[in-house]
Amino acid sequence: MEKKSKFQKFDMDTICRSEIHGADYNPRVISEDARKRLRKMLAKHGLVQPLVWNRRTGNLVAGHQRLAALDSLERSQDYDLQVAVIDVSEREERVLNVQLNNPSMQGEWDLDKLTELADSAAITPDELGFSDGDAAILFGGTGLDSLLEDDPGVTEAKDTLKDIKQHRAESMARMQQEQGADFYFTVVCETVEQKRAILKALGVPDWECYVNGRSLAGRLGV
Repeated sequence: MEKKSKFQKFDMDTICRSEIHGADYNPRVISEDARKRLRKMLAKHGLVQPLVWNRRTGNLVAGHQRLAALDSLERSQDYDLQVAVIDVSEREERVLNVQLNNPSMQGEWDLDKLTELADSAAITPDELGFSDGDAAILFGGTGLDSLLEDDPGVTEAKDTLKDIKQHRAESMARMQQEQGADFYFTVVCETVEQKRAILKALGVPDWECYVNGRSLAGRLGV
């Protein structure tokens, strides 16, 4: 008999879709473009990773966007689904809701390996689920960059994106050395429209999440 890890805190079970309630506090949002890419991925490959459901509250802990895409593909909410079941308090549920979707806890891309992976099997950025903007940042100046040459928006943003990419790498290196993050700050916008307006005023693509401080300082004359 195989020994189960003592850290595994879930069981697999099949439940009716109607038993799964979306957490009304869920802070995750998704753009229409990303929603279409997610739906396309599920339609082609199917659901290959279970959603996480809290038996105690009936709330979905992780997988809100995938579940919405499944509903769209099924054209109903009348189906059964195998889920990873946990049984925790609502407070722990909220913590897990964020941690399971927190990009800063999920590592970074090794761009050389990512490019090699895609090039070796002739996989396009679109097949990997990246938008044109993602691909411009991740693959700018590499083998996959040629796939984006016909996109005028990507071409126009090349120099800025290259600078941002370099700044991000330098920032990560400094952060690892200093074990701190005093050299950056976060701006929280009230709406997506407000974010886009601010980035447009700063001359930054509206899908960008990382902005080069040196570049902004030059534009602002500081």
